[in-house]
Amino acid sequence: MMKKILLFIKSKLFLFGAAGVFIGLLFSLAMYEGLHRTSDDKFCIVCHEMAPMVAAYHTDVHGGAGKSGMKVACVTCHLPHDNVLNYIYTKARNGVVEGAIHFFGNPDAIDWHANRAKRDHFVVDAGCISCHTNYQTNPNISEKGIKMHAHYDSLKDTENKIGCASCHVEVGHHGLKSYLNYYKPEYEFYNGKFDKKKEEIEKTLIEKLK
Repeated sequence: MMKKILLFIKSKLFLFGAAGVFIGLLFSLAMYEGLHRTSDDKFCIVCHEMAPMVAAYHTDVHGGAGKSGMKVACVTCHLPHDNVLNYIYTKARNGVVEGAIHFFGNPDAIDWHANRAKRDHFVVDAGCISCHTNYQTNPNISEKGIKMHAHYDSLKDTENKIGCASCHVEVGHHGLKSYLNYYKPEYEFYNGKFDKKKEEIEKTLIEKLK
């Protein structure tokens, strides 16, 4: 009986192999498409609480603004790229946590102003350096900038290390502090005073995200 089973498997080995390759390709394609479709601003804006961040992103060179603007995907800066497994794990974990807050928690209670102070936690330096590979030698950077980048390098792998966002405060989200205040003012005095500005921003977002 076992011999017959082995002979059957052997005779169908090519078929099994081809089926395995086909299923593997389908799985890989589905995963790639899923990762791609959940990696940009159009997906992030699905959660209304992300509107200030997406609006600020569209006014930044990393969001394609200006003559030198180039649209960079959200995941380029906000997810690790050291290996595929860590990338997928972090993306899935963030999705579950943020989805739970959005659908079952209280997203309006998030203190985005406080989160700005922890911006290094949300920006992955490897994403910055993957594009700005010549940050140490770029002749267009000021002398002060070169010195600061040297200081950044000197603190790597130490307990005093700093991130790109430590100095580039609103990198990727130009005017973020203002946009956050339009949606949720830092001071009660301004409550309701930016409603018209907020409506204008959301109309602009709708046009840009078509």
